[in-house]
Amino acid sequence: MTRTLSIAANTLREALRERLLYNLVFFAIAMTIASLTVSRLTLGEQFRIIADVSTSSTQVFGLLISVFVGVSLVAREIDRRTCYALLARPVSRAEFVVGKFLGLLATAGLNLLVMAAVSALALLVYRGDASFLGSGFLAAFGLMIAQFAVAVALAVLFATFTTPTLATIFTLSALASGFLFAEVRSFWLKAEQVELKQVVHLLDVLLPNMGLLDAKEALTYGDVVGIGSVLIRLAYGFGYAGVLLALAALVFSRRDIR
Repeated sequence: MTRTLSIAANTLREALRERLLYNLVFFAIAMTIASLTVSRLTLGEQFRIIADVSTSSTQVFGLLISVFVGVSLVAREIDRRTCYALLARPVSRAEFVVGKFLGLLATAGLNLLVMAAVSALALLVYRGDASFLGSGFLAAFGLMIAQFAVAVALAVLFATFTTPTLATIFTLSALASGFLFAEVRSFWLKAEQVELKQVVHLLDVLLPNMGLLDAKEALTYGDVVGIGSVLIRLAYGFGYAGVLLALAALVFSRRDIR
């Protein structure tokens, strides 16, 4: 466990040196602040506009950070063979994979904390009070860490056996499919074709249900979200990421990197 945490800490330090990380965070913060100005150009619904832009910026840029930084750091270790010295020590490949995942997830988590704080500040400036800091706010931003966990796990998995470009394409495609499937799942289940429902159940298992981990509307519309619902969704997200990590460790353990 100590070796895994050491790899995670080193991965976090490497990620914080990436220029791409700061560029994406900067744009996310800029969009959140700009939402204050944009909301003043509309008649009513200003709070919803600010909340929607803030949560969407955090989600989109957080996922991009998870994918691009995750793929680049893992692929770089393998392509430059810098992982050889580490794996020559009493460190298993599974520990290497898990350590990379934890370090990248910590990077995404720090970005999430910064963006949540900026979003709260923007909403506080508009509202003048902190009444919005309820279950909706916590669910909207809290569940994003599960989304980032799935994105990081996908990035690590694909980076262990393919090129950085293909790993990025595969990861983004899997995430996009997860969001799209969540939108059309209920429609397909209502279809009369039995074969279609079998396909839906198969996709339910294979694809990440990103819609289940998305609670942005809870903040936008002031909905109340139960703690039980949040915990179940978090368990699903991290459980799915855990399965991906196990698969990544299996694939990486069988890869010849000599």
